[in-house]
Amino acid sequence: MKQESLKSFYHRSGAFILLFGGSLLATAVSFFPSLGTLWAAWQTPEYSHGMLIPVIALLIGSHELAKKKPLILPSWSGIPVILIGYACFAVSQLSAFEPPAHYGLLFCIFGITLSFFGRQTTRTLLPAFAYLIFAIPLPRLIQVALTAKLQILSTTTGVFVLQILNIPVFQDGNIIDLGTEKLQVVEACSGLRYMFPLLSFGFLVAFLFDGAMWKRAAIFLSVFPLTLGMNALRIALAGILVNAWGSGMAEGLVHEFQGWAVFLLCLGILLAETWVLSQIGKGRGKLRLDYFSVPAGPFFDGSLNTRRASIAAFTVCAILAAVSVFSSLNERQEIIPARIPFLSFPLALGEWRGQQEILDPLIVETLQATDYWNASYKREGDETPVSLFMAYYASQRTGAAAHSPSNCIPGSGWRIVQSDIHPVALDHMSIPVTRIVIQKDSAKLLVYYWFDQRGRIINEQYGAKWYLLVDSITKKRTDGAIIRVMTPISEAEDISTGDARLSDFLRGMYPATRNFIPE
Repeated sequence: MKQESLKSFYHRSGAFILLFGGSLLATAVSFFPSLGTLWAAWQTPEYSHGMLIPVIALLIGSHELAKKKPLILPSWSGIPVILIGYACFAVSQLSAFEPPAHYGLLFCIFGITLSFFGRQTTRTLLPAFAYLIFAIPLPRLIQVALTAKLQILSTTTGVFVLQILNIPVFQDGNIIDLGTEKLQVVEACSGLRYMFPLLSFGFLVAFLFDGAMWKRAAIFLSVFPLTLGMNALRIALAGILVNAWGSGMAEGLVHEFQGWAVFLLCLGILLAETWVLSQIGKGRGKLRLDYFSVPAGPFFDGSLNTRRASIAAFTVCAILAAVSVFSSLNERQEIIPARIPFLSFPLALGEWRGQQEILDPLIVETLQATDYWNASYKREGDETPVSLFMAYYASQRTGAAAHSPSNCIPGSGWRIVQSDIHPVALDHMSIPVTRIVIQKDSAKLLVYYWFDQRGRIINEQYGAKWYLLVDSITKKRTDGAIIRVMTPISEAEDISTGDARLSDFLRGMYPATRNFIPE
């Protein structure tokens, strides 16, 4: 009888492990291309910590299981979660945008855990699942907007520190002018290379801290001001060194050393904050460093039992894996329409005569555009110019995409004083443009811009991203352009005069773009 029970136990356990492992394997096969892009993201400076997160999450999960020993009760609620994960995967495959697939993979693992181990086990593993989120890169749109805002904020704070130290300094957007030398705060110095790894570290410390919830929340939330403050301090330090010993102190090995030193200092401050909080109040708390060891003892209360929910989950994963492999063998090809290069764009537009202007190579590299046009136009007898800039992207699948000028204008030292949606009446139609008034000292510019995307005129960045997703699925296209026109407004002029000037220019310019931006 005892031998028969043991045989039955091994039979049940073997079936459970086989089905569970098969579900994970099927999911890995489906999401294999997305795992490759995730690995590639972990090679970048912002997410280089990502490869450690799954290992640490596994340690957190195993310790939580060994500590709480949940009862295994497979749940049918895992099936819809798995389907949500594969729906995200389908959106990613149809649109060729990676973020949905990354989150879909996490949904699938979560759903498989529910289907095989049940709600009690899944609740126990929630800290590990939450920690895995820090391994997933932010969508490109959010990262670009966040980078631009942190750049200007870090520069402003760094300049403030230099002014406190009585160092003569002038700020022009993201440029720090020290008189004899100028420092430019580039995207890499925005602070995101500190913030992303520090957020994951802050979450880990907050979880391991065995203290009151408000203390744990304080540890995690303090990462934001700590990152911004220390990055500004680093910029100020670079300004001090450059002011004393020249521009070489903000380049090469010295610059890298400063970056690592400030990052390690951030870690030290976060740990010091944790120690201070551990000395406050009755439930002082301490760090549970035993979580970095291999846990001992059984993980579950009861045996591994295969239920119908587990069999259904395996079946769903196997079928969807087969469908995904078949679809990958018949991969949709993106349509990139033929077009005329901007090199042939006219310099004569009605009464307007233009002169082409070449952009700085660094700006061209940052744009990552397939083609661009930059020119200044004037009417005869009118010395006030209109500047036209167009950037075209044959494909916006891989991160190179049109983005709003509102993100980068503050970095050039200009301040947005007015912003609205403005309809411009042309001969046979009206186009809605984003209209902004920007100012730097006494200089003032009126700017119109819009996204010209696959026959749509879109004046808002998030709307452009939404239709980019829709059109990539329905039209197999992600091409598009950003168009910006601007003109200076003199002190003697009213804004309405600038509106009239840009409207007159658009009547001749907009029809000409139809030959160069595919509809």
